[in-house]
Amino acid sequence: MQKYKTREEYLQRAYVLLNETAFKPNEQECPAIKVSCSFIVGTRASNKKTMGQCAPRSHSDADINEIRIVPTVDDSFEAIDTLAHEMAHAVDDCQNGHKAQFKKICLAVGLDGNKHMRYAEAGEKLGKTIKNIIATIGEYPHDRVDISNVKKQGSRMLKHVCEDDCGASCYQSAKQSDENPMLCSNCSGWNDEGDEYLEVYMVQA
Repeated sequence: MQKYKTREEYLQRAYVLLNETAFKPNEQECPAIKVSCSFIVGTRASNKKTMGQCAPRSHSDADINEIRIVPTVDDSFEAIDTLAHEMAHAVDDCQNGHKAQFKKICLAVGLDGNKHMRYAEAGEKLGKTIKNIIATIGEYPHDRVDISNVKKQGSRMLKHVCEDDCGASCYQSAKQSDENPMLCSNCSGWNDEGDEYLEVYMVQA
């Protein structure tokens, strides 16, 4: 079993194995990416629901998708599961948010969204694949970073933008955003089939 000393090496190897075992066989090949462990751009790091982010290729001078896994994640399965979710975004270059096309990609590779595709995670088959990857490359070489006790500024109004990059923006204080996050009025609503209500949030710019 090969051990990896850095988080980035580990995640990059996990990307290769996920692509070979879950994405390519299901005709959803993930393009070249760069993976790092860092806090998220565009949303508060204290948001426990946000574990990863994929940036479109247009944001990179190298013309590749940049994926971040937050330092609050230290579990090997959770890290690779989050990576798989972000790789699904890279397949369509982050052009469809968590909407129908993204859902199609997720279901094809084994990601299951019980309530909303924003929280899509490994189903049974992909879960076994991830466990096999961990058995091959070892445990995620990272210790959790906890910033939950960092004092927040609660009164200053901060710019928020649609997490699906539709162009909408608004202003909220950090406290308001934590206690009552706003939905994007452009992107939230029932899907085309009318069987799922899509909640797309405004996040700090």
